[in-house]
Amino acid sequence: MGALDILVAYKFIKILSTPWKKTDAFQLGLIDDKGEVLIRRKDLKTGKQRKAFTIFHQIGWNIKRLLDKLPPTKTRIGSFAAALWLLKEELNRDDMLLEKAFLNHIGTDLSLIESLNRRDEIQRGEYMIRSGSTTPYDFIEARDSINITDGKSFDSILGVPLFEGTHQPTGIKVVVTDEDILRIN
Repeated sequence: MGALDILVAYKFIKILSTPWKKTDAFQLGLIDDKGEVLIRRKDLKTGKQRKAFTIFHQIGWNIKRLLDKLPPTKTRIGSFAAALWLLKEELNRDDMLLEKAFLNHIGTDLSLIESLNRRDEIQRGEYMIRSGSTTPYDFIEARDSINITDGKSFDSILGVPLFEGTHQPTGIKVVVTDEDILRIN
């Protein structure tokens, strides 16, 4: 992942995690407290308004409004946790900035998420990617085989244990959550 990719990913996560009332667009009266547009982009007059309401913001806000309609489920949090871990690895950061931003966005704290009864250990062996799972890897498809050689969680993000495995079709090391995979007998 190049520097530009990291910057774009960080900005996108920041847009998703910033409460509506704390955005520049809200402060300038361009959107309301639910992210609904009050002044269309083509009607913006000042440079400050245009900077606070770009195409990138609009795309992020559209996704954020959709996410706001969903409750924070185990699968949704698990998929987001794996993506955050990859971003933290790319940035070589150990701090909790991204996790705190996400928790702030969904309006909860880590103790609530940890109460979802996550497993810190799974059996070693062959697993397949669950249908409907959203891993942060574009090359992984549902029903692909993942080999977990060490069933102990190596890290966690948002209280979600992360496991390292090998994507069998490509031989590439990947990070998954227990919600992403289903044990093959």
